[in-house]
Amino acid sequence: MKVALIVGASGGIGAATARALAHPDRCLVLTGRNEQVLAQLAVEVQARGARAVLAPGDITREEEVARIVATAAAIGGQIDALINTAGSAFVRPFAEITLADWNAQLAGVLTGVFLTCRHTLPWLPAGGIIVNVVSVAARQAFPGWAAYSAAKAGVLQLTNVLREELRPRGVRVTAVLPAAIDTPLWEGVPGRWNRQRMLSPEVVGATIATLVEGSAEAVVEEVQLGHIAGRL
Repeated sequence: MKVALIVGASGGIGAATARALAHPDRCLVLTGRNEQVLAQLAVEVQARGARAVLAPGDITREEEVARIVATAAAIGGQIDALINTAGSAFVRPFAEITLADWNAQLAGVLTGVFLTCRHTLPWLPAGGIIVNVVSVAARQAFPGWAAYSAAKAGVLQLTNVLREELRPRGVRVTAVLPAAIDTPLWEGVPGRWNRQRMLSPEVVGATIATLVEGSAEAVVEEVQLGHIAGRL
């Protein structure tokens, strides 16, 4: 039974990815901050034949990441897939961003990925995979998104370096760069947004599942996803 650790599984892309990967030959370790939501997702996953293990926690705290990863590794002695989907968006004009705001965005988006990757590395076998969900904001400039864009650009470059370092071990590392996704995140973002022109979490989750289940001898280095209607 293959083990997949899904970070950010309590909503959006993470939950959609868990549903897409819910097969009888897979154990999904679900982590996020909302244990109640994770428990509901576990019921769905198990109904599809997969095994589900809850490991709630805060990935900005190293001791909690260590506990989460240890829970996943104890299931079968290795972690076949690490999928990082967690993250929040802080949107504000650059001149209004405080140092506390900046540090919080980096912690939630970039440092969390660093910690989960760092602690999972010893448990990844040849043929294993890391999928880090980045954003088109890592490359495209959007007013008000300075902290988020900087953090996501950091995730992209971290992913690129990891890919090169892990090639000798046969571990695949992929960056997924989606455009705007229709999740509750937008309810806290200033402005008016056309949700009809956003990708669904299910589309991104299905893409991630395809990457995880792909050939171990080929690495898809990067996937960029946009809505057929174009930019917002």
